[in-house]
Amino acid sequence: MQSYLGPVIRPEGWLAWQGDFALSTLYYGEYLNSGPGAGAGARVKWPGFHVITDPKEASNFTVGQFIDGNLWLPSTGVAYTAGLSL
Repeated sequence: MQSYLGPVIRPEGWLAWQGDFALSTLYYGEYLNSGPGAGAGARVKWPGFHVITDPKEASNFTVGQFIDGNLWLPSTGVAYTAGLSL
């Protein structure tokens, strides 16, 4: 989410692990990525792949919300961004 995706990212964007394993249950979301690899038009056609357009929906997948990062990450010293960039 809101990541720079360089030219190393192929147009399909994602690679299956083992054949069709988990393709019917996974959830991959992309939100406002930029760069030469960010175009989602040729991405995989799996039911679990989503281009997120609503910032409220995207915020559910941020470090602060999804893993409650604000509660425990500061003590690790790991740099992180808790929410979305405006």
